[in-house]
Amino acid sequence: MSEKNGIEMSIDDMSVLHRAGSISYGLIGSESAVDNFIIEVGRANLSGFNYFHKKFGMPYEFLLKRSVSSGHALFAATDDRDRLLGFARFEKIADDVERVHKGKKSVVRHSVYLLRSIEVHPSFRHIGIGRLLFAIAVECLRSNIITMPDNADAARFFKEKLMFEKVSGNDCTVSSRYKNYLLLSYPKARVLLKIIAGNYPRMVMPELIDSYESLMFMSNMGKAISKKDIIRFETLLMNSSHLLDGNLLNEMNLFLKSFVSNS
Repeated sequence: MSEKNGIEMSIDDMSVLHRAGSISYGLIGSESAVDNFIIEVGRANLSGFNYFHKKFGMPYEFLLKRSVSSGHALFAATDDRDRLLGFARFEKIADDVERVHKGKKSVVRHSVYLLRSIEVHPSFRHIGIGRLLFAIAVECLRSNIITMPDNADAARFFKEKLMFEKVSGNDCTVSSRYKNYLLLSYPKARVLLKIIAGNYPRMVMPELIDSYESLMFMSNMGKAISKKDIIRFETLLMNSSHLLDGNLLNEMNLFLKSFVSNS
């Protein structure tokens, strides 16, 4: 492991921000990281990424490396084989606006990133990877996000699933040149991941949910539960507590305390 600009980097130069089951979600730190990915491109008898390849004839390795070299924020979802499952590209178009009052600096308007593209491997669509990848990315960016979907289905997805709204005429968050874009404001962006985790806890925290349900079943059946299993559950709970809604967090803490008090 090494550090780059305060971010811990993995050996393949991808900072892992979240892990759900066998899927890692992270921020790409260099062009060379792209060389470590297995990128399946769609062909006649092979399912794979195809949008940019079909529309522009552009190799995906070139697209991703060019994004990094251009200073864009590139986020990726990969499996344990380093196969690329999805990616999202963001370009910063406006910096934070800060104010200093009585010697204290505060942000009065957060930066703005343009979502240039997000694509998920066709074999892994409709299971939440794209939604989770986007939510993890915007939590990391801590910014307003704008985008211009290229079709009605995409626009509906951004509005219904990711809380985007059309930029209003009197919105001073973004330049007037983006008046027809969709906007995810910073206050919504900062809570999106927690909302998704609350609605789909198994998708976001599969290990924690599996551990909890397994321990609950064993407890209800009167079976012995090992200290090792309790420690594992406690560790998973501690690592994911910031994503849990209040009711589920309290429920899990009460369950855990019942073992501590009986030990």
